[in-house]
Amino acid sequence: MRAGAIAASVRLAPGAWYDSTVLEVIGRKQRGIELGAEEISRAIAGFNSGVIPDYQMAAFLMAAYFQGLSDDETCALTVALLESGGRWKLPASFMPALDKHSTGGVGDKTTLLLVPMLAAVGMKVPKMAGRGLGHTGGTIDKLESIPGMRTAMTRDEAMAQLERVGCFIISQSEELVPAEKKLYALRDATGTTAQEGLIISSILSKKIACGASHVIIDVKHGSGGFFPHEAQAYDFAERIVQIGGRFKPSFAAAVTAMEHPLGKAVGNALEVAEVIQILDERDASSDVSQLCIGLGGALLVLAGKAASHAYGEDMIAETLLDGSAQAKFREMIAAQGGDLDMFAAELDTIEAKAMQVQVTSPMPGYITGIDALTIAEFCRSEGAGRLSKEDKINRWTGIVLRAAVGDAVAEGGLLAEAYIRHGSDCGAARDDVLKAFSIGDKPERKPLISAVITAETAN
Repeated sequence: MRAGAIAASVRLAPGAWYDSTVLEVIGRKQRGIELGAEEISRAIAGFNSGVIPDYQMAAFLMAAYFQGLSDDETCALTVALLESGGRWKLPASFMPALDKHSTGGVGDKTTLLLVPMLAAVGMKVPKMAGRGLGHTGGTIDKLESIPGMRTAMTRDEAMAQLERVGCFIISQSEELVPAEKKLYALRDATGTTAQEGLIISSILSKKIACGASHVIIDVKHGSGGFFPHEAQAYDFAERIVQIGGRFKPSFAAAVTAMEHPLGKAVGNALEVAEVIQILDERDASSDVSQLCIGLGGALLVLAGKAASHAYGEDMIAETLLDGSAQAKFREMIAAQGGDLDMFAAELDTIEAKAMQVQVTSPMPGYITGIDALTIAEFCRSEGAGRLSKEDKINRWTGIVLRAAVGDAVAEGGLLAEAYIRHGSDCGAARDDVLKAFSIGDKPERKPLISAVITAETAN
């Protein structure tokens, strides 16, 4: 059943739903019985309105976690989350409007670079992003390292900036899919965040509500990715594209590697500084640039703006080389109140905010691996990430890698610079970072993007 048919067939009256009915639905799910669209919609509406308490929804989540959600159930849950709030309907003149989502990675600052690159080729890019739970902050945490940067906007403000600048990166609106926000907090508290149907409905509901017409999902695998193995990421990518095909936006998914950190910097301010450096140096060769070029090229094909992936990549790469992406980034930051000159001045005095520890190689050889998860855990231990939404982010701690996988390194050669909190143990920090590095014979580099999946190519 298509999403529109589900939405049209359900007229909710959560106040008429009694505890006994909720328990019946929970019991059916616990026994592995597939739920109907109306049951799921009423459950979400009741939870969002407060009729269904957290403890009953927690029981539902646990049942879904162990029994799984079918494609139809996942679609129905997506619709129910969408129906909990409003949607941003973009003017026809803004189409195609492009968006992307990442399943999360270490040093993943692609949004900061890809959004202005896409805007620089004339696309409208309405990007809502989040704060992070994990090893580093999310895109909003990173952007808020820039003094004055405003990430909360009303719809009217956002639309005005989209018309004038072509893009924005703002925090999720409270009016959009509020039930998803409540459900995610409960998933986090109950350890059910990893259930595939719950993940897909969360991603799709937020992307659809934002009004974009074409969306690419970056599905990461490896040590620092959501999925340990490439095959798992590929299966998820196919499934989210298939389910996404039931809705109006066009979805594609890219399967990308996250065995080692993306780019040089892992942190918050440090990642912003890396993006600025890439833009200023017009560097289209870095792995961050290459991933953005690949994702952007796929989006342009999806939107019908490029005849081939290679042509789309050339269009995106040119925005770096001719400086238009840099100009668009600066225009976007200024429009949202950010002061890049003040950010640069603060970066120049970073050692007043964090101690720098140099990590050197104990032997000569080639860098065969930099374990992304080890780097991530170190950064979180120094305050670059948060374990709960109440935790305060340290925007200046993190790591800058000075050697990449495949590089030759001499004994005593510089591997990384760690920025740690004042008072932290420098020796322990050095040892912790060194554990991430493997040194041996020269390795073979693997491509960042192993597959791009569309509705036409998904099984």
